[in-house]
Amino acid sequence: MQIINSIEDFVLSIPTAQGTEWEAIEPFVLAADDFIISTLTGSDLYNYITAITDDANNLKSALSNIIAFRAYREAIPFVDLIQTPNGFGVVSNANVAPASKERVERLMAQCEQQLDSAIDMLIFKVMGDGSALTEWSKFSQFEQLTNCLFLTGIDFAEYSGDNSIASFKRKAFILSKNKMVTAQTTVLSPVISQDLFDELILQNRTNSLTTDNRLLLYNCKEVLCRAIEEKENSQNDVKKLLNQIAYQLEKQIDKYPTYAASAEYALKIAPKYVNKQSDPVYFF
Repeated sequence: MQIINSIEDFVLSIPTAQGTEWEAIEPFVLAADDFIISTLTGSDLYNYITAITDDANNLKSALSNIIAFRAYREAIPFVDLIQTPNGFGVVSNANVAPASKERVERLMAQCEQQLDSAIDMLIFKVMGDGSALTEWSKFSQFEQLTNCLFLTGIDFAEYSGDNSIASFKRKAFILSKNKMVTAQTTVLSPVISQDLFDELILQNRTNSLTTDNRLLLYNCKEVLCRAIEEKENSQNDVKKLLNQIAYQLEKQIDKYPTYAASAEYALKIAPKYVNKQSDPVYFF
């Protein structure tokens, strides 16, 4: 079953589509359904949400918005065109003139922005609903979608301090995600240990963060944002932040048993070799 089944459903998300015939928009809705199921929700979460009987449910409205904005964005270039034997023509009537190219481009940009926000909002709502999160975790792409300490563009924008990404938060997050995932492996994990990092990822993607790990997560997110910056002092900031994290972990080692049991910590506290004259490998 689709979440949007009529023009009445569609205009709940996009009121300006009131004059659209369902037959004209339905192919784009079907395509949007397929795309979102294949790349974001998976069929289990999609079916879980569509089965909700309360039309005012936040999960249902969030998914409807995603489908509607994706469909509308894809449909806009075609809605006023008709193919004739002599080529394409613009549909018009005596009361409504076709919109200018600039107006159409602004509308598409606004749809893109709203789509970005709607995807983030759905993720927020799913993370706060245990049953929905269980259904999402069945999706084959779930681990790939949640392999970064940041899960949404809204979250990323709050830490990045870059005002230029205010409008397209999720797009900026997706463009930066690969760099941050690399930084997780090369910059962050060696300091907090691979075991503790894996624990953070698991707790973050299952919405089960302990109080101590939640604080650590905040600090680690700061590291990731600074690590991908290209500003002059960014790497110095990263080193300072990592030193602070390492200090806090060791100062409160009893609160971080996973770190205390890690190979990285064992190596860090192992006695340093002392060059003794009695050793077979003594050198001078």
